[in-house]
Amino acid sequence: MKRIIIIVLTMLAGIPAWSQTQPSQKRLENHIMIGAGLFGETGNRASNVFPGAVLRLSYGLDVKLGDKWSLMPGAGIRAQLGEVNHIGWVGGDPEGMSMADLFCQARYHLISEETKMVIGLGPQFSYMVSPDTYYIDADPNDPRNGKEKFKRWDIGLQPSIVFQSGKHWQWGFEASVGLRNMLRQYPEYSVSGSVHLHNIMFICGWRL
Repeated sequence: MKRIIIIVLTMLAGIPAWSQTQPSQKRLENHIMIGAGLFGETGNRASNVFPGAVLRLSYGLDVKLGDKWSLMPGAGIRAQLGEVNHIGWVGGDPEGMSMADLFCQARYHLISEETKMVIGLGPQFSYMVSPDTYYIDADPNDPRNGKEKFKRWDIGLQPSIVFQSGKHWQWGFEASVGLRNMLRQYPEYSVSGSVHLHNIMFICGWRL
């Protein structure tokens, strides 16, 4: 995983220099986005499809590759709020958890006089900055109390549909689809199974 992150960071660092060598129609755009929506779980240990809310702040550098295509690497911070429970478990952490994201989207631009829409899809690597932990309120002495529920690293997909308004404004929808089983395994405490973390958000932002 560390090697993957190093490779991604190296690629991101080289994009601005690469773009300067391209023809004049290739250009850069800075994107600042905020989003709010629903935090979701799937898997045989997920109790609710959407157990809480999610907030996100992100930055992307959109590199035009032609009239229709662009590549946008970026980073963001996600706060997932609400009590997270699982089947057969009691109690949760009402403060939720937060994750730092690195992403890189391939984007297709559908630009006309009537519509300015951009469709994006790409990988996302996430790190659990503030983890969720067990709190078994029915039994303060339960050995699971204080232990982390999820693994620290996640990998997934980030699809999006964005509409551009005027010269700078944009709005649309974005999702994070977790592909890794994030549930920490504690065989000695009968903690097993699978939980995948997802979210879907309404986003708006500024591009320049």
